[in-house]
Amino acid sequence: MENLIFSQAGVAQLVKIRRQIEHEFGFQFKLADTESFIDFLTAASISPDSSIRACFMDFLTNLNQEQRQRLQSLGLDLPNHLINQA
Repeated sequence: MENLIFSQAGVAQLVKIRRQIEHEFGFQFKLADTESFIDFLTAASISPDSSIRACFMDFLTNLNQEQRQRLQSLGLDLPNHLINQA
């Protein structure tokens, strides 16, 4: 995965999302490569579980604009209100 660096709060959100998603889907996401990481975030964004979606939104909100743009360039669909938010 290409140098995606997140704050301690961002990493904590990712751990929380991963635990909840693994419980919901019943398997572990392999996060060793960019494609798998984007698949993991996409699963969080479309989860029927509102608490997973809320954690995903918290994660995105804590990213800076450059990080969000990088994730978007890698194929993650972002909510419109976060695309150009500083």
